[in-house]
Amino acid sequence: MARIDLGDDDSEDALADALKQLERQQGQEGEPREDEQGSRRRFEEQQEAEREKSREQVQGAVEAIRERQEAAERVPAAVRAPSRLKWVAIGVLAAALVAAAVLLLRPQPLPPSASSPRAAVDCFWSCLIEENYHGATVYYPGLVDKYGSRRQAAMFLEQYFGEDPPVTLTKVGAPEEVPGSTDLRVSYEVWLRSRRPRTGEFIVRRAETLEGGYVIVTGP
Repeated sequence: MARIDLGDDDSEDALADALKQLERQQGQEGEPREDEQGSRRRFEEQQEAEREKSREQVQGAVEAIRERQEAAERVPAAVRAPSRLKWVAIGVLAAALVAAAVLLLRPQPLPPSASSPRAAVDCFWSCLIEENYHGATVYYPGLVDKYGSRRQAAMFLEQYFGEDPPVTLTKVGAPEEVPGSTDLRVSYEVWLRSRRPRTGEFIVRRAETLEGGYVIVTGP
């Protein structure tokens, strides 16, 4: 506090002046200086600016989270149908593969026996043309005896004709008796995949059982 000079005069006027000086000093001390007011105002403005910046950052983060959530909700809706269709297609394909495997692994029913010598030759070649090698062994049972099983006999026929299989049977001749026996000779002509004819003859006889019909005993 500044010193108040009363001087040597202790009159009422001097006292009044002293009181006025004291009031002015107190008033000056009670009011903040101009530079202090400016500093406080700048500090408050800076605090408000920082608060506003924080609010903007928080709002931006909230908006980014909302956009990601909306995008996540839109993507499954867009891909749901293709994904479902994909699994349906996979299921259909798997079912088709299973059905094909069952058909391939299921043994084909054997054809009926031949009722005549010509039928035995005709049915043998027809089975080979259809790649039914198991069926062909019905008309040539000697192969089953030779290779030990119908499966092995069928494998032999598949390997024998595999590279150049028959595609068309063009001729089956009339049966001819083999002198000195009950066997019959039946000629044939087939065309191979290589577009070459194959000609020859089979020896055919009646099987030992009536159910066996006629069978090939030699050839091809």
